[in-house]
Amino acid sequence: MSDALSFNSNEPIKKGQYTSKYQNAEPDDKNKNWLEGIYRRYYFYHYSQLEVGELINEHEFGFKLFDGKIHRHLAFEDKKELYAYIIKFSPSDIFYSSSRYQNPKAEIDQKGWMGSDLIFDIDGKDLHLECAQSHNLVLCKDCSFISKGIISKCEGCDSTRLQIIDIPCTRCIQSLNVEVKKLIEILHDDFGIDKESIFIYFSGNNGYHIHVVDKNFYGVSAKKRNAFAQYLMGKGYLIENLGIRKNTEGVLFPVHNKVLYNQGWRKRIFDSMHLPIQNHRIDDKFIKKYNRMLVANSNNIQDIIGTHIFDLSAKIDPNVTMDIHRIFRLAGSINSKSGLIKAFCKDLDSFDPFVDACFIGDSNVEIESKLNIKISLKGKQFSIKTGKNTLPEYVAAYVICKGIGDIME
Repeated sequence: MSDALSFNSNEPIKKGQYTSKYQNAEPDDKNKNWLEGIYRRYYFYHYSQLEVGELINEHEFGFKLFDGKIHRHLAFEDKKELYAYIIKFSPSDIFYSSSRYQNPKAEIDQKGWMGSDLIFDIDGKDLHLECAQSHNLVLCKDCSFISKGIISKCEGCDSTRLQIIDIPCTRCIQSLNVEVKKLIEILHDDFGIDKESIFIYFSGNNGYHIHVVDKNFYGVSAKKRNAFAQYLMGKGYLIENLGIRKNTEGVLFPVHNKVLYNQGWRKRIFDSMHLPIQNHRIDDKFIKKYNRMLVANSNNIQDIIGTHIFDLSAKIDPNVTMDIHRIFRLAGSINSKSGLIKAFCKDLDSFDPFVDACFIGDSNVEIESKLNIKISLKGKQFSIKTGKNTLPEYVAAYVICKGIGDIME
């Protein structure tokens, strides 16, 4: 811990000032050593950013270190003990269980699960946005060649072993915001969850974590959490639920005077399709508009409804929601994929992750970039050229974390 005292928050890490303590870390790995020192300094000066509850001793922690090792099933008696561990080891990533356990240090089947918040993950890669085609990068795992745009094989060696490097833009974030709002509306309207019980966090890279802190859902089983996820995603929704049946000729038709409670998914779909339903009943006006829609779309009403359900559904990862033993990135900690922190979003509309989640210092350092690229952080745009560049630490950390540049001595 005493080494951290020598770091001045306004000064860059100097050569020889920090050396990795890990046995398996390569001594010449300048990127890891530099990032490790930068992260350590962040935690020394911004420890208050970390969000841990009062019952810290009932949660499991996990750490990924810069030597690549991952340590789980860790527990701490209080925040001071956690702080000492973080400053000593400077992990690249810190994880924290939403679940509370009787014995968080034990193996999963012996922990004694007591409950967990309901958590959802919305990731930019799952939205398949058109803009990502123009600004994302692809790294070849065989020859390390980096290509711009989404490709199926390496331009350098024709390998298909490729890894996408997310470089999200403001349009990506806006699209993510739309998905978050959609999820919150369904949680509120269909499950009766108070919006004040829903907490939004930027993941630190290209997504959001939505935490539902509600005692009514705290003890819900993994199976029921999966059912919630499937509902939110609109999976398995039957067209019959809309009062539509198939006649002897196989044609789908709405049942005249069918009484339907116009709420939830039914109301959502009808409103999206601009099909009026008055007094919870399918009337003549509804049927006339339905028939016009049928003719205009070549009788393919099943596909029309399927498209609307997809557009209205929450784009969440169901595996995250159902896994009651998953450990999540700790709020306030650095995401090693970007150098940005997992940050609480009090107001989603005014929150700017490229500003509000950027906490690394601004002293200038030199990096060697592997390509030409433009990066926007802290309200400034940086045009980075292939080769040597002098950049603020927060930009250098972003470039290095993305694997598209190296720190220079």
